[in-house]
Amino acid sequence: MALSKSKSPPFTWQTPVLCVSDLSASLRHYQEVLGFGVSWAWNDDEAFENPEKPTFACVYRGECFIFLCEQGQGNPGSWLCMNLESLEELERVHKEYQASGAEIVEPPTDCSWGMREMIVRDLDGNTFRIGCALSN
Repeated sequence: MALSKSKSPPFTWQTPVLCVSDLSASLRHYQEVLGFGVSWAWNDDEAFENPEKPTFACVYRGECFIFLCEQGQGNPGSWLCMNLESLEELERVHKEYQASGAEIVEPPTDCSWGMREMIVRDLDGNTFRIGCALSN
């Protein structure tokens, strides 16, 4: 199936929103276990930046940004695909996650669609397919 060219304006970027049960716990997990940084966190009832009990936040790793929403905007158990530039980077992330105690559901595995992918879950069952093309 060929991709058709649309006359509609193209989207320039995306940021998925994941539902989490306890944002403070998730922020610690994303930083300490999954290696993400926190771009910002806020709570409507307290303060926009640096609230005591955040309910919405943005985490990032490289060019990958994810919004985390406490008990809202979606359902736990979403899936995301994240790609790396090289097989060496995938192996480094795998070793990093083994050392940090991340829940690795499946180690890096060669797939019939030309990718090597690993499967990782966060505290709320949100699942990440992290991979790289085998031809790299």
